[in-house]
Amino acid sequence: MSIRRFKGRSRTWQVLGSTTGVDDCAPAPPVKKLRLGPMKLAQYQDNRAIQRKETWDVMSTTNRQNLLALQEMAAAPEFDASNAPDLLTVAGVLDGTHEAQISHAGGDHGGETLEDIIELTERARTRCKDTRTRRDRTQKRNDAFAAQMPSMLKAYSAFRARGKPDEGDEGQPELYQVTVIDLFTEQSETLSLPLGCGGFSAALLRLGLVPSAPWTPTFVFTMATLDFYRVSHARCPQFSIYAFTKTLADLHGVPVRSTMHQHFSIALDLYLDLRRRTELQVLTHLGREDPAWRMKNCCPACSYRLEGEDELIFSMLVTMDGNDSLKRVLRRGPGDDGPGETNERWDDRDASDGYYLPRAQVDEWARRRLANILPSDDNGAENPCKERWKNMLNDVTAKMWGIFDETGLFLCLCRHGFALVMVDMLRSGELSKYPLAVVEHLLKHFGVDIGVGYDIGCHFCTTLDKSELGPKAREARLRCLVGSFHGHAHNRLCQVCFLALYVKGLGIEDLEGCERRFSRSNALAGCSRRASRFHRQQEITGYFKHMDDYDVYASLATFLCSNYEQSLKILDDEPIVRQMMRDEDVVDGEEFVQALADETVYLQELWKSSKKAEDTPETRYVACLVAESADLAKVTACRAAVRQSRSDDAAFTPGKTKADMALRHALEKRERSAMALADIEQELGITTRWTPTSPSYIAAEEEARSLEYQRALDRLELLVVERLFELTKMNQSGTGYKMRKHIAKSLQARSKAVRSAVAKYNAAAAAVTPPRDHVDIEQVLEYAFLADFDLLRHSHHEVHRQYWARPAYRAVMNRWFRLERAREEIKRLDVEIRRFVTWMRDESVFLHKRERELRWTEGKTEQQVEDDHALAVHLAEYRERRGRFEQSHMMRLHTLKRRWGTRCTASLTPGVPLQSVSPDEDEEDQMLVDAEREVGMAGGEEPTRQADDDEDHSEGEDDEAHDEQVSDLLFKIAGLGIDAEERGESITE
Repeated sequence: MSIRRFKGRSRTWQVLGSTTGVDDCAPAPPVKKLRLGPMKLAQYQDNRAIQRKETWDVMSTTNRQNLLALQEMAAAPEFDASNAPDLLTVAGVLDGTHEAQISHAGGDHGGETLEDIIELTERARTRCKDTRTRRDRTQKRNDAFAAQMPSMLKAYSAFRARGKPDEGDEGQPELYQVTVIDLFTEQSETLSLPLGCGGFSAALLRLGLVPSAPWTPTFVFTMATLDFYRVSHARCPQFSIYAFTKTLADLHGVPVRSTMHQHFSIALDLYLDLRRRTELQVLTHLGREDPAWRMKNCCPACSYRLEGEDELIFSMLVTMDGNDSLKRVLRRGPGDDGPGETNERWDDRDASDGYYLPRAQVDEWARRRLANILPSDDNGAENPCKERWKNMLNDVTAKMWGIFDETGLFLCLCRHGFALVMVDMLRSGELSKYPLAVVEHLLKHFGVDIGVGYDIGCHFCTTLDKSELGPKAREARLRCLVGSFHGHAHNRLCQVCFLALYVKGLGIEDLEGCERRFSRSNALAGCSRRASRFHRQQEITGYFKHMDDYDVYASLATFLCSNYEQSLKILDDEPIVRQMMRDEDVVDGEEFVQALADETVYLQELWKSSKKAEDTPETRYVACLVAESADLAKVTACRAAVRQSRSDDAAFTPGKTKADMALRHALEKRERSAMALADIEQELGITTRWTPTSPSYIAAEEEARSLEYQRALDRLELLVVERLFELTKMNQSGTGYKMRKHIAKSLQARSKAVRSAVAKYNAAAAAVTPPRDHVDIEQVLEYAFLADFDLLRHSHHEVHRQYWARPAYRAVMNRWFRLERAREEIKRLDVEIRRFVTWMRDESVFLHKRERELRWTEGKTEQQVEDDHALAVHLAEYRERRGRFEQSHMMRLHTLKRRWGTRCTASLTPGVPLQSVSPDEDEEDQMLVDAEREVGMAGGEEPTRQADDDEDHSEGEDDEAHDEQVSDLLFKIAGLGIDAEERGESITE
């Protein structure tokens, strides 16, 4: 850093660029001056004397008289300076030591009298009230930075390209005194800032300093300090700005300043904005500026399709879920009764970086579009979890939380953990519009055969099917699934339809990536709870972006290899499973598929019968007779109450009484019952109304009791069967501790439903003839096998006789399904690993080629060379961000091949990417394919290049081909590094 110190006591401060006349920088504020020293003052007075002499010569007679009268008034002995301190400057103005603070809007004082001048002087003494608020100052500060952004962005790129402060050789430098804050030092420095650099902030950025104010900052921070906090905060979100500024104060040995965190926050926002804009320039040069490009290309294992690869049942697997930890308090002013209107400061900045869906796009799926599509009681059989998972219905009718604005985050990840899209939940819970908007976005950009995991996927499937997206989702073969962890809290009927273990083509994927990500991102809650809307979005986006680049991508090869090894270990148990199948007389695994289908049919029939048994017309007639008799008794009681209210000893009440209203309602209800009874009598052809002593009445009543008993028995059977099947899973070998606790908790909650069903069963069992046995609830909860539940033998379904209900058979069936899912996982991993290897090669070739194009100097002007060089530096940083992990990725994949030998069927030879991944493919994808074919790296062949007819460019093309060969060689060395490491050797040139 070039720093020039002043000598002497006097110094002059001036806003940099105030006289430079740069077109692209915002107008500078007035020049700020301090008191002049003796030498400067003498020189200034001499110059002013010459100017006064010239002005006196051309001055009119009236002006001369007014000036003389003013001098006499200021020199009069009776003049009291204590009452008019501002008039002390009159003499100074006349002799040149002070400046007149009277604005005449560019005119002359020729027309003013002495009284007018005194009035103007008195008016200048009155200080105007500052009506500005912090809300205004915040927005004006942002606007001031935005006005200087082109020059600041150029200065930032120049510093990053140069790697050191700019000495500044453009004219005479200006001097400015600020406090420079670094990680371990804090000192007041007088900086020599170059002229003509586009503004004050741009001049500081050329020195590697980020200001905390757009024009005259007191504190500036080094870029290294801001970058250190950016990375530290991404790794540890609890490390807040408050904690960091206090840490800096401790390191610098100075007291903690109460406003230092505000200065640091302003500088950090500016620094992050510069990084975002610089990266956008790089993406624009690469043809990747479309916000949807990031989502479609963030995961190479999911989206980088190759020619000739095997077809998968699910082209892509994603998981989505909502989380309410990242709430934000809505700032409000005081009101009459509690909080009043919001007083949040307006901030129009955006930090979404292509991660967030626009709020307007989400609001298209608002409540008015969902009122008629949510599941109702009529389709309860299609949603067996309707009674237990009610958040979909509750969310639509939920009241907004008045204390919060954003009440959470709805997130969608690919199966490898890359963040695809995020949505803010606004003053509500997990509304249906959030997953619908996400699914619409996925269908738009990823096409067909998408598997979507959701903790209430069983319920959301019906909502999606009835929505406007239903036809499009069915055409694209999108399927809603339930994750393995949440699935075991659903009932058994939901599990056989949606659980990951039983879904063909899903592999061993558990679809619980959102839960793992939320367990880490919850640490952001402390920093975002009371932040502004912009800062909360910046916190969340910065965190997920850093996680994608430095955690998820860095562990992508580990994820692929771990799943591969886990699948191979599952397949090691195949001989044991085959022996267990022979013991159960199972010839082929297709019998398990049929058994699962039979269990699904059984549970569906049981569910329907437990909800509503088939009533006969006779039983309905008896029920109407009972209802009509009860209504008649109600009318009689209401009439007696009316007579009592009109008696002499009753209290006087004007108008109709409550008894009169009750009588009217009872009469209306009896009338409706009589009409329904008449309709049934006409349907059955009954001419004489039945009585309780009629044989037909007694037979129908007994039949109704039997139907009620059967309904109670089916309900109890359904709950007991589901409970026992889930107990089998909990006691099964290989179930982890957390899964056991999760299942136990769900069973404990379901035990309440079992108690209620047992109570209803006992009441119905006592009413039938002959009465059935009484069931003890404690004994039911202790049952571990269906054979222990003797009551099920009276069921017409006879589940205890079903072959698929035996515990041993079910254990073998689940293990066979795990073998099938492991085979599917290996097939998917073979595809994903080759995609990943090909993408690493093609991305490296493509970015190297674009970087060389920027560094090419022939035929460019000096300014173009400078700009392209700065952009090439940022492009190199973009390339190295993921290139740093290529060697570790290849070493991990080669280790997998060496460890499992021929059992690992994944190919590490790069393939050929598809010409068109999707209908709206970016142009740069085709350029990447051309680059791959140009160097001829497919299949491990030696790089080749077509000869160019133009001899002028032959040398440059030879260099380009040589660089591509070197890049290919380094890529291969990265994959072979594990061999030398295991032998204790080192790779030498």
